[in-house]
Amino acid sequence: MRWFAGTSESRSVARPTGARTLWDGSDPLWLVGNWPADEVRVVSRGGLRMAVLGICGATDAELEVGLAVARGGALRHLSGWAGSYHVVLRNGRRTVVLGDLAGVRQVFHAAPEDGVVYASHALPLADLTRAGLDTEALAARLACPDVPELVSGRSMFTGVKRLEPGHALELTHGVARVRLYEQHRSPLDFPGAADALGRALTDAVGRRVAGSDRPGADLSGGRDSAVLALLGARSVSQGKSRDLIAVTWAEPCAPDDPRSAADIVAGSARLRHLVIPGGVEHLPYTGLEEVLDGSVMPDEPGFSLIGMARITKTLAAIRDAGIDMHVTGYGGDAVLGTPLAYLADLAMDHRRMTIARHARTWARNLGMSAYDLAGSAKRVARTTFPQALDQLAEVFAGSGRADAGPAAAMAWCTAAPTAAWTTPEMRRRLAVSLRRLAGESVISAGSVVAADPAVHGRPGDRAAWVAVRRAAERQRAYQQLAERTGVRVQAPYLDTAVVRAGMALPAWARDRDDGPRALLTAAMHGLIPRQVLVEAHRADYTEAERRGLRINARVLRDLFADPLLAELGVLDPNEMRHTLNHAIGGANLSKNEPETRPDVPLGALADIVSAELWLRGVWEGRVMRWDATPSSAAGVRLAEAVA
Repeated sequence: MRWFAGTSESRSVARPTGARTLWDGSDPLWLVGNWPADEVRVVSRGGLRMAVLGICGATDAELEVGLAVARGGALRHLSGWAGSYHVVLRNGRRTVVLGDLAGVRQVFHAAPEDGVVYASHALPLADLTRAGLDTEALAARLACPDVPELVSGRSMFTGVKRLEPGHALELTHGVARVRLYEQHRSPLDFPGAADALGRALTDAVGRRVAGSDRPGADLSGGRDSAVLALLGARSVSQGKSRDLIAVTWAEPCAPDDPRSAADIVAGSARLRHLVIPGGVEHLPYTGLEEVLDGSVMPDEPGFSLIGMARITKTLAAIRDAGIDMHVTGYGGDAVLGTPLAYLADLAMDHRRMTIARHARTWARNLGMSAYDLAGSAKRVARTTFPQALDQLAEVFAGSGRADAGPAAAMAWCTAAPTAAWTTPEMRRRLAVSLRRLAGESVISAGSVVAADPAVHGRPGDRAAWVAVRRAAERQRAYQQLAERTGVRVQAPYLDTAVVRAGMALPAWARDRDDGPRALLTAAMHGLIPRQVLVEAHRADYTEAERRGLRINARVLRDLFADPLLAELGVLDPNEMRHTLNHAIGGANLSKNEPETRPDVPLGALADIVSAELWLRGVWEGRVMRWDATPSSAAGVRLAEAVA
């Protein structure tokens, strides 16, 4: 894995093992790992230097303009180029570091004996500072992911701070200050947002493909991936390659994927199809022994850890095909989708006719009464965000009732199913934190989710931004795993320019009567055949997860026989084992593939399993390390800190 780090006025921090110096002095910048040449670009003018680290589509001339603009203190301009990258600016004794708006490119910082140290990953800083695990932050992410404000500025490790997306870290003479650079702007109308989205997506895909010798793209048959694959096919004529490899995973439990993808490929002369056959040995939860034995862990637990068998085969096939830049449609749901909570936004605006029409549409899809759905929206609309936090605190304290079904999807925030598996003491601590957050200024908390604190006045807008944050966290973990195999995986939907365009509309305005993904359809008008957007489908992998649970029941039971999550006071092991038995059909394994219970929340179960796998990897020292010399025993510092 590759990462960068730097310091401000710190003489006690040595250069990371194996690092190369990008610039030195009292505020050095180091690169660790195998960085491709096109992911390290440095421009300078006088005493001002700028390093752009990652995939950035800006031309040399555009970087020069950005440097000139940055001299005047304007940072937002630096984040709007196509790609996914960090920017590090140095002007004398002042250093500024910024990531992206979604949260794929994060920045962490800590205070060593003197000065400040920062890095693109948390684990090396935890290794350097001998940080312990922040168990409450871990529990909050598992049990209360709808409230990222609970872990604002916190990583998974005590003393290692996380820079929130849309902010910049300013370091001057060894003192750190956080600055918001993503200022709120007035929302666009639908045509304006569609035009901005079309230009941003075309640029995001086109510049990646143009700079690639052999580009590739996921093609599941769904709309989001189909759009990126076809945009990439349009761009290959302007780049080094003559075609783009469309990669489809052939899941036995979702047989329509390859057929739908093949139809899309047949319509483009510049697409070449690569189908990767999946089998029982690639089902979710398969191959967990390999994850426990040798995988280097990402900064945070990621859902993808339960699918390592499939991920490993997919990445190997991508690498063997010679693909040097692979784009995925992940994040499209978050940036372009419409959360059900937007119905509450409509109720707040007293749009009675509109909410009635939309409630009828959703009611048909959900199999419930439109009247009940509209009633739930109106109840949420009468509640403020601080009141919702207080109500959620009561749920964690045991005196409140949790929402369920569509009402939970429409609420400001809810407890995840994993909350029922946490210890009573941890639930009490989370309840205290929720009440404290409810009493704080909503405006000060607002920038955690979005640059516009007004999102805390609208459940739908807030839910949309929370979805973007969660998608970015998962994509970040996936990219870190992909780097181990030498594959560069990119998610253009999570580019800052694309996120800005997609979120420029209020949540309720993205859903129109002319079909799903209305904004994407309008943005691609004239670029992508409309028939592709209409006929594209979304595969359901639920059955694959259920089969994986049944087949790997014994491994999962062994994993939770003595879990680290319980030792750290996060998880109630008895509750977890009870749920696991319920999920895989009971404790009796005498039958072949016992039936999986349909009421078990598979996503929550995957999160818990991934968290346990991640913790064990951190405990054993299978992490990115600041000091990786042979005399520094792997895992000693983190293991001692966790213990």
